[in-house]
Amino acid sequence: MNKLLLLLAAAAAAAGGILSLINTSGITDVSALRTVSKPTEVTVSGSLEAVKITDRHVVLTLTGGGFKITAVADRRTLEALYGPVTPKNFEATVVVKGLYIPTNQTLVVESILRGCHSAYSQTPANTK
Repeated sequence: MNKLLLLLAAAAAAAGGILSLINTSGITDVSALRTVSKPTEVTVSGSLEAVKITDRHVVLTLTGGGFKITAVADRRTLEALYGPVTPKNFEATVVVKGLYIPTNQTLVVESILRGCHSAYSQTPANTK
């Protein structure tokens, strides 16, 4: 998974100035990512199909309109911001913000905005 994140970071760096917002007015459904052809910053909502938590990552499978993406977040970062994260924390619908890489249908998560109780109702563990 580390190699995947390094690859995604390299792709994001290479994309540099070509990043754009799909929907600058709010949240986009996962299905809208089907038409994205270049790395793009997005805020996206999708139905949660699966959650996998490893020592280093939180991996969410999100679906919408027959389209599926993998959202990958750094576990340590999420836990520093929101406290412990477990599969039970997630709701049926999740809203995440981050960089979408269309070549492998992966979203590198910057933040979880909705659908994980830790993201919005728990006092942050790190208040710096």
